[in-house]
Amino acid sequence: MARRDGERIRLPREGAIAAEIAFLARYGMPPGPLLAATRAAQDGGVTADQALLADGPLREEDFYRLLARCLGAPQFSAEMAIAPCDPSAAVACGVAPLAPNAQGLRYVLAPRGRVLASLLAAAPKRSPPAFAIASPQRLGAAIRRQAGRRIADEAAYALERAEPALAARANFSNGQLACAAVLAFAAPLAAWEQPHALGALCAIVLYAIFAASVALRFAAIAARAPVRADPPLDDRDLPVYSIIAPLYREARVAARLIEALEAIDYPKARLDIKIVVEGHDLETLTALARMRLPARYDVIVAPPGAPATKPRALNVALPFARGEFVVIYDAEDAPAPDQLRRAAARFQADPGVDCLQARLAIDNIDDSWLTRMFAMEYAALFDIINPGLAALNAPIALGGTSNHFRAEVLRRVGGWDAWNVTEDADLGLRLARFGRRVGALESDTCEEAPADFRNWFGQRRRWLKGWMQTLAVHTRAPRRLFGELGALRALAALALMLGAALGGLLGPALSAWALWRVAGGQLLAAPTVLQGVGDALALALLLAGFLAMGIPIVLALRGRGLQRLYASLPLLPLYYALVSLAAWAALIDLAWRPYHWSKTEHGLARTSARASGEVRDRLIS
Repeated sequence: MARRDGERIRLPREGAIAAEIAFLARYGMPPGPLLAATRAAQDGGVTADQALLADGPLREEDFYRLLARCLGAPQFSAEMAIAPCDPSAAVACGVAPLAPNAQGLRYVLAPRGRVLASLLAAAPKRSPPAFAIASPQRLGAAIRRQAGRRIADEAAYALERAEPALAARANFSNGQLACAAVLAFAAPLAAWEQPHALGALCAIVLYAIFAASVALRFAAIAARAPVRADPPLDDRDLPVYSIIAPLYREARVAARLIEALEAIDYPKARLDIKIVVEGHDLETLTALARMRLPARYDVIVAPPGAPATKPRALNVALPFARGEFVVIYDAEDAPAPDQLRRAAARFQADPGVDCLQARLAIDNIDDSWLTRMFAMEYAALFDIINPGLAALNAPIALGGTSNHFRAEVLRRVGGWDAWNVTEDADLGLRLARFGRRVGALESDTCEEAPADFRNWFGQRRRWLKGWMQTLAVHTRAPRRLFGELGALRALAALALMLGAALGGLLGPALSAWALWRVAGGQLLAAPTVLQGVGDALALALLLAGFLAMGIPIVLALRGRGLQRLYASLPLLPLYYALVSLAAWAALIDLAWRPYHWSKTEHGLARTSARASGEVRDRLIS
């Protein structure tokens, strides 16, 4: 029996309602949804309050308002102040101390599951409670406000304090400064005294770097193999999965992101979704507030502080993520509905994998020639190169989204570097240095590529600046790098980083120079045997580089059924010339404003491969 306003209510005979939600019948909630939530909890292996609030008829604030009424406890209000505490521990436990107050209350509680049932069971015997009741979201927001400075400080500087040699904001090492001094002073002198010798030395160094980069790509092409399909897990065995989505000036696409997250096929009671928004971004906050999101969504307002970067926002959310696994999605992302299930199954089947990189696919392929180039670039990288590197157990520079992590491992390696503007590439290499393995996940996430030159150029400049930052960070202590990775993996990491940085800066120019010499007949008409050998090596390296760039694109486009993009292959030299222009702009930007985050505008797409069906079947296969 239950009681409502002094009147006895008979509950249905079909089964008992779980203790943590039965009290709602006293306040007029029909027994049908309560029984349904109880059954869903039993089937899914969660508590009934989680099942009810995940996608049920009652909002979280209303649930906890009625709970406070049932317990005879006051509701937490803005007049009550949270006392200093460990913010992540308090949010995880659902308990925070209160500052001294006129009501004599000592704590604020946001109980769940068994704790909630225990409170309800003890309520009739308890003297007036010394605690207030809050919803988990309201309590979390209050704790983060109280601890805003601490959270902002940890998000920006925790990695630098724990591992200064692996942080972008740390100073250059003595070795790096010595190399810079040699280049600044000795190189001009050598160029004056021995120009031919210096030219030969530079050529040898560049040949070695580009040859290593090309060899690494060929090795990845050869090593790639179909990613195994692991048996799916039963819903009861699926862990809590945290999704972190940082949004900044994304009011235009916020609703589209929520739609994509709602399409994810995963038990809603086991989803923990953190949307991180800057406090001054009122437009995005307003757009999210209008949606009246269910309890599995937690909108986290990042405390003010520097730097204004995506990795800082991710670090703000990470301590409050409840999931065993964490995945990152960008504002414009649309992951395959079964992506979390596939990732959970892979983590379960392969305990040695600590991070999975899903494939990124461009959705707005036909917006412009730039988006077609972007689509080819992404297909080659995420369908061919990264899976091949994973098969070789070589270091991988992660993409900025659809990275799935074991949460414990992610925290152990220090999270993201808030000052690195390609935090994804840096984190991939740091995982390798900590002995963690990255695997490839055969599941797509559709993204919007910038279609206009201004947006594309700003994004590419930031990426290349971040690669240069990452290169500086991971070459700060070469002996340590080789000690942590081993010789072969360290050389692979250097080939990956140097190939990207120097390839952007010098690749198109050197290729154009070699082609000009071939066209003029100069390359094979060298005056000395030694120069002839050098010219032959340069020509062989040029051809190998073209093949190393082109073969993955052709293979990836064929695998995706996008052979129509073969017609755009002749535009690749122009595209890489623009990449080189962005690389030189990135070098200037690195010296002028190293931590500036160039914002990419989203929500501008005019075409959609998903809508046309090109990607839809692949997403659900």
